[in-house]
Amino acid sequence: MEITVPLVVGGLAGLSVATACEVEPRVPQVPPAELARQALETVAEKLPRELVENDLLKKIARSWASLAPAHRLGLVIEDASGRLAFLLLSSGVCCVLLTMVSLSPLGFVLGLVAPFAVGAARDGFESRREQHDAEEAMPEAFTALSMSLASGHSLAQGMRFVGAHAQEPVHTEFLRVAAAIDCGISATDALDDLLVRIDAPGLSLVTLALKVSQRTGAPLADLLSEASSMVGERIELKRRLDVKTSQARMSAHMVAAMPAGMCAVLVLLSADFRRGLATPAGAGAVVLGLALNAVALVVIRRIMRVEL
Repeated sequence: MEITVPLVVGGLAGLSVATACEVEPRVPQVPPAELARQALETVAEKLPRELVENDLLKKIARSWASLAPAHRLGLVIEDASGRLAFLLLSSGVCCVLLTMVSLSPLGFVLGLVAPFAVGAARDGFESRREQHDAEEAMPEAFTALSMSLASGHSLAQGMRFVGAHAQEPVHTEFLRVAAAIDCGISATDALDDLLVRIDAPGLSLVTLALKVSQRTGAPLADLLSEASSMVGERIELKRRLDVKTSQARMSAHMVAAMPAGMCAVLVLLSADFRRGLATPAGAGAVVLGLALNAVALVVIRRIMRVEL
């Protein structure tokens, strides 16, 4: 900040002098949106194929592209290479901005990591929300599947019936099972693939029962009704548990996030803190404090974890 303020004051003074002398600033010929689009296309073309096809980077880049306001810059990002290029360019912009604010290499490091950390956190949040949506949709899906199989439909027809009337992600996944069976894939393999894609309560039991029914022809109406009731009770218990522990979970997250956030702010804004962090004692104290904070968060999360 000791250097930033004089630079800002000097820049404003120069702009005032130029305005008083009636000197018109040069307007770039290429719009900023066009420059951003060209830079995005150039980076996307030069990315190695191994990075573009990496599953972890795909998830982080997709989450960051959905979170960042790319459309406001006139950027249309549709493929994996474009999303990864946008993530890398965003990381570079954050590096420059935080380095200018902090006037320190630590700002460069924080800017480099920030888009990846935000994208990973967003992807984790989306995964938990998809799992929650799948759990919420399972009781209705089991009931609909029971009705369809009881009326004489085949497994593929029952899966298609459930998929046509269910919400995401059950809609897509059940229709995929029906399409796989219609294409000649065995029902056992199609159901095993469903278990890999969806982690929902009661689904493994229902899948096993469907496999047995395909081989023996045993009726499944009672079992599917019992599975629907069991999953509904589990969801209700989980809701009650979330209500009872919401305040404790919020407090734990706030207590864990405040030290790390305060350290990041001090690294960016305080030269004295950076000088202290450059010493072995200062760096060791900060690392030890953050490590203890992480251990406390893990302990609290394990105490509050209840397996249903």
